[in-house]
Amino acid sequence: MTGAGIETEKPRWYPTDVGRTLLAAAAWLVVGALSVVALGRLVYLDDVLSWPYAALNALTPLLYLPVYASLVVGFGLRRNALMLATVPLIGLHLFWTVPEIWPGGAEKAPDGAQPVRVLSANLLYHNASAGRLGSQIEAAHPDIVVLVEASPLTLGAVQKSGALAHYPYRVDKPAAGAFGYAVYSRYPLSDLSAPVVGGQPLARMTVALDGGRRFVLYPVHTIAPTSAENTREWRAQLSQLATEVHGSRLPVVLAGDFNATHDHRPFRRLLSSGVRDTHDATGTSWSPTWPANGLLPPVLRIDHVLASPAFAVTGYQRGGHYGSDHLPVIADLALRSPDSADQPDEG
Repeated sequence: MTGAGIETEKPRWYPTDVGRTLLAAAAWLVVGALSVVALGRLVYLDDVLSWPYAALNALTPLLYLPVYASLVVGFGLRRNALMLATVPLIGLHLFWTVPEIWPGGAEKAPDGAQPVRVLSANLLYHNASAGRLGSQIEAAHPDIVVLVEASPLTLGAVQKSGALAHYPYRVDKPAAGAFGYAVYSRYPLSDLSAPVVGGQPLARMTVALDGGRRFVLYPVHTIAPTSAENTREWRAQLSQLATEVHGSRLPVVLAGDFNATHDHRPFRRLLSSGVRDTHDATGTSWSPTWPANGLLPPVLRIDHVLASPAFAVTGYQRGGHYGSDHLPVIADLALRSPDSADQPDEG
């Protein structure tokens, strides 16, 4: 009844009292569950918990979307407490996600900088169609090609395409399973080493550009954090990469499948060790790379090219499908002259 004693008629779609209670309960359940996940991220549970916590954090851009539905439910049912409870979660979601999708622009190559185009691709070790990547390599004309999950099957298929034939320098380390790798370069490669970290090789090599400039290249493929043991090894690999970057006397480029996104604290620590994500430096907007072989589009960006601030990042793009569950990424870099006036500070 209204103040005037007239009963208002509710629209047909308006839920019954039971329906309103169930809607509110479901909305509170969403808020409660995601509050626990968000709190865990804020107190760095990434460092101690394993599967499925790493997967939940990886899905941050999508995982928190039901909170917006809870806000709508709260508004529609006039549940002020429910609406207020969604505000911190929405704020955190925007804080964590907007930088990933915010548009921007590529940097300009400084005078005297040497351009280097890097193409990185996870071949998927049992991908019988891996040779299709060859046309993308030929179209992109990269100076360096980094291939992970390079099995005899997949690497052989790319080689048969002819796209790698004109690279004079190469490191071929195919292996059965998911942890073979290969690097093809227009520039000399030296100082190859591959210490075992987290049960898998952590390869690195030196690339010699024109004019005596050099940088260290890491073809990266970390283990996926899909179990407690794998997560420990994954953390160890990312931690070792951060140590390598921090201690390097030369600029570094890391390219490959990190099985990590910005929503993983171990990956953020790697970035803070002295490298930039080329995707972020160019403001390329949301560009997920995995999984790329299903009916739905990719939802996670776990393939990266990271580079020291000694490199200007002049371009970034995703490649197309070629039978793998990953999309390739192409980064355009320009190594600044050591005495360049616009050489940025490290860090």
